[in-house]
Amino acid sequence: MEPSDGILEEIVTLLSRRGTSYARPATSVEIGRELNVSPSYVRECSSRLRAEHLVGVRRGPGGGYYVVGEAATDGLRRGQRR
Repeated sequence: MEPSDGILEEIVTLLSRRGTSYARPATSVEIGRELNVSPSYVRECSSRLRAEHLVGVRRGPGGGYYVVGEAATDGLRRGQRR
């Protein structure tokens, strides 16, 4: 099943709100816990977000996902309206 646009937007918004960066990424476990979805589903969604250049991934120990480019400012704007 293809991830819905709603959950993809929620992931980007969450990463933006948390101020993630390459130096401070969020793990799939942290994202999943916050959004009440499984870490494996977060990883599945992240592949689409990476393909669209909305999130980056830092591999290895201390790794995770972070927001990149315009997605960072767009997500912050959306988060401020809530």
